[in-house]
Amino acid sequence: MPDRLTAALRGNLDVTGLGALLVVLLAVYSHYDSQVFTPASITILSAQFLPLILAAMGQSTVMLAGGIDLSLGAVLSLAMAVFAVRAEDGVLVAAGLALAAAAATGAANGVLVAYAGLPPIIVTLAASFLWGGVTLVVLPQPGGSVPSGLVKAYNNGWNGLALPFVAIALVLLAWKLVRTTRFGLSLYAVGGNEHGAYASGIGTRKVKISAYALAGVFVGLAGIGLAIQTGSGDATIGTPYTLNSIAASVLAGVSFFGGVGQMRATVLAALLIGLLTNLLLFTGLSPFYQLIMQGAVLIVAIAVKTFATRERTD
Repeated sequence: MPDRLTAALRGNLDVTGLGALLVVLLAVYSHYDSQVFTPASITILSAQFLPLILAAMGQSTVMLAGGIDLSLGAVLSLAMAVFAVRAEDGVLVAAGLALAAAAATGAANGVLVAYAGLPPIIVTLAASFLWGGVTLVVLPQPGGSVPSGLVKAYNNGWNGLALPFVAIALVLLAWKLVRTTRFGLSLYAVGGNEHGAYASGIGTRKVKISAYALAGVFVGLAGIGLAIQTGSGDATIGTPYTLNSIAASVLAGVSFFGGVGQMRATVLAALLIGLLTNLLLFTGLSPFYQLIMQGAVLIVAIAVKTFATRERTD
């Protein structure tokens, strides 16, 4: 039994390490907020962290395929704006339009990367300006109208149920199912060795396009969640999510070169970043120092991951 436990821990080093860090951070957090473990506090925190968790899952999906998405923040804002503007026509219709828009932007990025052979970092950087401009056309000023009942149920719970927490569980379950499909296996194969995957008969271009489109769905859900949390839309609010989603993915151990990473680790990493941001607010640090801290975390994470990967290779 001890050998099995040791083997399981070694096979999930990223998850284990992040879980330990999360416990430490929660202990510190409880010093500032003694109600952190109450159902009400869990509902509020899950509502606050849901958009970042979903955005990080989107970024991890692209990185697993060997890419990166610098347009994530702009696409999140676009989905948020579409949902906020069309919510009066019906929440389901608005959600469908927001998800369709986000998935289409992701697929467009994927087509350019897969067929034009352009570097993902260049394609998505240029796309961030394009989708940012489109979002301003959809919603020039912050506004829109999300039903107040939905906002209240999301932020305060519905019949004692933390809806954002349930959403996170459902999305993770959906990813687990996707992971076992032919597409899920191909995603890791293409990210790990694209030429080898192609030689094995995998349609690498289709996999890349599908990965970017799936990431768009994750980001679209994040935009919808943010719109429901705030009760409105904002064309510029998504910008910080690009860096934070990359930071969460790197912290989770998702390789920049693709093919390596676990989505549950990404969720834990996003929670860590969210809690760290709240702690910085508790300490009274100015937003400028908070940005410095976030940047420092990203640099340290990249350095540690690179060192660990080099050690394993050697």
